[in-house]
Amino acid sequence: MNRHVREVIDECDVIIEVVDARDVEGTRSRKLEGLVRRKGKVLLLVVNKMDLVKETKVPSGRVVLMSAKKRQGTRELRSLIHLCLPGKEKIKAGLVGYANTGKSTVINALGGKAKTSSKPGFTRGKQWLRVTKRVVLLDSPGIIPRDEDEAKLAIKGAYDVTKLKDPIGAAMKLIRTLGPQKIAKAYTAEPFDEPYEQLEELAGKWMMLRKGAELDLDRAAKRLIRDWQTGKIA
Repeated sequence: MNRHVREVIDECDVIIEVVDARDVEGTRSRKLEGLVRRKGKVLLLVVNKMDLVKETKVPSGRVVLMSAKKRQGTRELRSLIHLCLPGKEKIKAGLVGYANTGKSTVINALGGKAKTSSKPGFTRGKQWLRVTKRVVLLDSPGIIPRDEDEAKLAIKGAYDVTKLKDPIGAAMKLIRTLGPQKIAKAYTAEPFDEPYEQLEELAGKWMMLRKGAELDLDRAAKRLIRDWQTGKIA
């Protein structure tokens, strides 16, 4: 866990962990949640990007289902923050979570003005933003665990596609996770049981070729992962 995230936990009264509705458990940080509890801080869980799923498993505790992009769940989150510390004049709330789960978009939905980007790692430092008379929010860079491989992080949206050493391996992992049928349906492509063949099908459909008419699987893999990270694949 990086220094900025630890500082957010120390400086704030309420810690809001933002996770991706498409992979709630995968984008939660149990280590972070344990630290929040040990520090005696209030923990809220925001399940963001609900517009990209039909249903999701809702964790126990203080949870808000949200689509920050569509401003859904904003009122519920704002109310819950206030209810956490009803007698406190000024509430300091800190947003934490994996990169690209939509922390800055959540801030903007609440009325703050944070710069947003679909590129993981876009938020470089901490920034305070006022959202109500009583509440100020502290944004922070995303959590990037050092013990997870780049393919897992890319699927979680927490790794920059352009920096992947093995984009094909990461893309095949994504295809196996979602299922070839779902990938094929998303792009109106022919389904294949083998992830590698499915990636070849997409590269051909997208006319991604190298010299000599060879399929450019690297480019196709990066597009597939980027589409997943930006929500083009629900």
